[in-house]
Amino acid sequence: MIKTAIQGADSPDGGELVRILAMHPDVDLVAAQADGLEGCPLTSHHHGLIGETSLSFSQRIDTERCDVLFVCADSMGAPDFEGIRLSRPDMKIIALRPIKGVDAEAAGAVYALPEINRKQLVRGAVTAFLPSPFASMALVALYPLALKGVLDGDIRISLEAPEAVLAEQDAEAAAREIHGVLSKVQPDFKGKVSIESRSGATRRTSLMEISLDAAIDAGHALNLYEMYDDHNFAYAVPVPVGVSEVAGTDKCVISVDPDPEEGILLRVVADCRLRGGAGEAVHVMNLMCGLHERTGLALKAIDFEPVDSAADRKEDLDVRQ
Repeated sequence: MIKTAIQGADSPDGGELVRILAMHPDVDLVAAQADGLEGCPLTSHHHGLIGETSLSFSQRIDTERCDVLFVCADSMGAPDFEGIRLSRPDMKIIALRPIKGVDAEAAGAVYALPEINRKQLVRGAVTAFLPSPFASMALVALYPLALKGVLDGDIRISLEAPEAVLAEQDAEAAAREIHGVLSKVQPDFKGKVSIESRSGATRRTSLMEISLDAAIDAGHALNLYEMYDDHNFAYAVPVPVGVSEVAGTDKCVISVDPDPEEGILLRVVADCRLRGGAGEAVHVMNLMCGLHERTGLALKAIDFEPVDSAADRKEDLDVRQ
């Protein structure tokens, strides 16, 4: 069993991690640290865990007992990170947010977006820093185009997400993050990346529309996503889908508008509590520890909306054609 611990386990990301790890067949969650909650059962702070764990919050984590340490929120600074790296160079650290004062590149941390850096994660990585939720969504959608070198001009992102998630995320920082990664993948990309955000009515999911110019048409753009055929959480579909398709899962689903007014329009849906958060962290752990990437993450969408009848779907398809 892989012995895991969570630093900052009282955070929303920490709660999501506990829920996933408690049901993971190859994991033993041995510690959950939270300042000011020492000795309190996890079930008193995070809902949905009664009967799943008897663990209580701890004041500190004994890293000698851990194989993998998840770091949530701002629960670790540079001195602690460096101290752990000196004492436990073999222990895997997965940070769900940047650790203040730590230069990720100097620390040898992998940018932990599996759709881009899966090979690095499976080939001996011990430190991984996750992308932000909005960057994870946008980059899964844009990476195949950047890899082909067809991005041309500015990228305009319109984002709808829950108010609580928007309060936790920095849209301008996410735009810089997206631009930085795209510039490395496609060095001649000179466009700007902008994000316009608004509050949505969903509890945990995000809908993103990405408008861009590219040196290919929408049909060829859709074909580029075949590179994800051997991945387990990124999917491209020919028609838009709703956020209920992804709520409670680690999936990122992209659709390409076949007939935008100009350029290319990508629609992306994901659960922003799991994408760029707890789900992606466990996905990364699976890769770093040699497990199948879906282990413990075969999660069913939790928001249900009835689909149209077969006849209605056929009529809709006929209209689209």
